[in-house]
Amino acid sequence: MTRRDKGALPVAMLVKGALPVAMLVKGALLVAMLATMSHCARQGPGESPGEGAVMVDAGWRELSDVVTGEMAVRDPEGRVMLQVAQIATVYLADGHTREAREKVLAVCEGYFARWGQHLRWARNPDTDQFEPFGAGKGSNPRSWAPVDDEESTMDLAYSGAAYEKGAGAYMLSALCQEYRPRLTLSPLKLALPLIADEEAWGVLPEVLLEVCRALKPVSGYGGIGAVDSPFFMESYQYGSIVYHWAQRFPGMEVEYTFSHANWMTDGREGKKDGIKGVNWLTVVGDRYLAELGGAEEVAAAVEALDARFVVHRYEGGMMIQAGPRPQLGDARQGVWPELYVKLAKLLKPIRIVHTNPFHRGGPAILFTKEESEAWLRRFDDR
Repeated sequence: MTRRDKGALPVAMLVKGALPVAMLVKGALLVAMLATMSHCARQGPGESPGEGAVMVDAGWRELSDVVTGEMAVRDPEGRVMLQVAQIATVYLADGHTREAREKVLAVCEGYFARWGQHLRWARNPDTDQFEPFGAGKGSNPRSWAPVDDEESTMDLAYSGAAYEKGAGAYMLSALCQEYRPRLTLSPLKLALPLIADEEAWGVLPEVLLEVCRALKPVSGYGGIGAVDSPFFMESYQYGSIVYHWAQRFPGMEVEYTFSHANWMTDGREGKKDGIKGVNWLTVVGDRYLAELGGAEEVAAAVEALDARFVVHRYEGGMMIQAGPRPQLGDARQGVWPELYVKLAKLLKPIRIVHTNPFHRGGPAILFTKEESEAWLRRFDDR
């Protein structure tokens, strides 16, 4: 089914949305998930999910079982350092321009208006450290953001974590890169808690589609993923856990946004730029649709794959939705996200195949270059 954009709706849709905020589960205390996700009550850096973890094996082939508890990993002090959430990420090719930066600020303001009550921290542009959200310079980016300076970056970060250097299911970040003569991608990422109300799965597609209408990214994706600490040292302490999750749950998005932005510019054969891959929501801009024969041909091909796909068209690209809910799969049980596999094969010509290692530090570096590239190809032989 194809849904054509009837005209760009205002960014205020992020505030009003199609569904009330109350339908999101506060604090992610009730979690609807697929297949056997690890519920880690206490887990230290470098431990695999089998070491010190409480496992929940509920046979979640569909997002129908509701589990009570946080899908989170805590440090020895009980602070959440890794949080499973809904995530959405887009990549802009024009992040250095005033027009793009103004729109990024508008998207951020829409997130603040709708979910700002859940944010606790904002990065201060002068100190590069977090300060309480709403109580400092970082919370008002229009007062300082270098929208007119194409030779400067615009770096924004907001978190709903209880601990300053922890992870939270509510988060927002954007890095508008400075101008460079070659293609440079600027990522924007947001996260929302997992939800228990099946109807509320419509929130993330609506939000991501509105972001696409506003920013016109070259690519992007959305689904279930892990949110880690916004601080490098803390983030990489828990990289081994993300690795183990990713090996078991192929539908979980592995997210190292700024590293991906660099490698998506020359990660295809011949050092061509491309998209990272597919997930529940896959954003493909006109830049890549043209390589596949154009938007009409791609939409027809997607719809021919499976009637459960929904193609959302907007000026500048399309967002492909793989069914009404995300799929995680479970490699241990031989269960793979069927729709993701189909879409990955269709979009293989524009997907990157080369990348740097996802992990560069921490107690156990498991996402080596070879493992990282294998993860990018994980759906190809299914």
